[in-house]
Amino acid sequence: MKDLWYTFLGKAFSLFAQVMVKIQPIWDKYKTWISLALGIAIGLVLALGPFTPLWENASPGSLRADFRSHYLAYVAQNYVQTNDVEMVKRTLGLELDKNRQIPWTHKEETLPADIQTAIDNAANDQFQLSMDKVIALQRLAQDLEFIRGVPEATATEEAEEKPGSTLRALGTLLVVLLLALGAVAAVWFFLISKRQPSEEPQPEVYETVDTGITAGAPGVAVGEVAPVKSFTTTYMLGDDYFDPSFSIEIGADFLGECGIGISETIGAGDPKKVTAFEVWLFDKSDIRTVTTVLASEYAVNDADLYAKLEPKGDIQQLQPGAEIVIETTALRINARVKELEYAQGNLPAHSFVQKASFELRAWVKAPGGGAVAA
Repeated sequence: MKDLWYTFLGKAFSLFAQVMVKIQPIWDKYKTWISLALGIAIGLVLALGPFTPLWENASPGSLRADFRSHYLAYVAQNYVQTNDVEMVKRTLGLELDKNRQIPWTHKEETLPADIQTAIDNAANDQFQLSMDKVIALQRLAQDLEFIRGVPEATATEEAEEKPGSTLRALGTLLVVLLLALGAVAAVWFFLISKRQPSEEPQPEVYETVDTGITAGAPGVAVGEVAPVKSFTTTYMLGDDYFDPSFSIEIGADFLGECGIGISETIGAGDPKKVTAFEVWLFDKSDIRTVTTVLASEYAVNDADLYAKLEPKGDIQQLQPGAEIVIETTALRINARVKELEYAQGNLPAHSFVQKASFELRAWVKAPGGGAVAA
């Protein structure tokens, strides 16, 4: 049972490692768009979820229909008894500024309609209004136009929003801005990808399908077993997301993955000044990734940079023709620097790369330690 559990954990970890190796280059290349999409999704959830509007000091026109009827009846009764027009305007909120949060002032027909609704429902006993209240409401309806025309004598009082409503408005604005930015970014990305389909250097992939004494793939000498896969890729200054990776498989059988990417930069500003690359090999059967660092001449001789690179793996100097070999339990790769050109700038000489071309060749190791052909 214990061995079965360890086997399950090993396979689960192997699968997780394969997925992460596949996802990492995608994240590095498209992290801006992924972050934007996540931001839009979070904004929509926040704007449409917890931020519900809460009001205080609103006008009586915002009450429920039955409450509006009772409130209007109360105002109408006071008006019949006192003929106090100012009291009516104040209690109905007619002195407030016209805005969409105040129904009885935003649309003038709303108040007469609510008074008529109160009268109609009182006649049907739906709102339980007494006859004297109905008569008072009829009087208020008759005098409403006159009441509206009386000049204002009191200070204007605005309806106030609680923080929840403000947050909702801000959330809605944020969602609109994020959607607009997302649309602009999508259009820009589509146009750029259409206009520049071939600017990113594509790796050359060579496959050998026979065994043995072959010279059919680049860099394979007569008498040497041909590699399972061979790859060539080129870095140019400005390719800040340089991190190509290549699957190692025979037919449909996935064996592992290898690649080369940016390990360390120096200086500040864009583009990144790459002073070291790292070549890595992942072996599915070994469940580990082995890394070797190819460092510039300056990085190899600078004590601080060298100390910073040491934890990442073995360090070798980056120079034309340099070759490194990385091995795991079942795989071996040979990485060769085909071309190297250092950049000129304000930084020390031979400290960062203008252009570098790499060739990676992969073999599957035989049980005795030698290589086998595809």
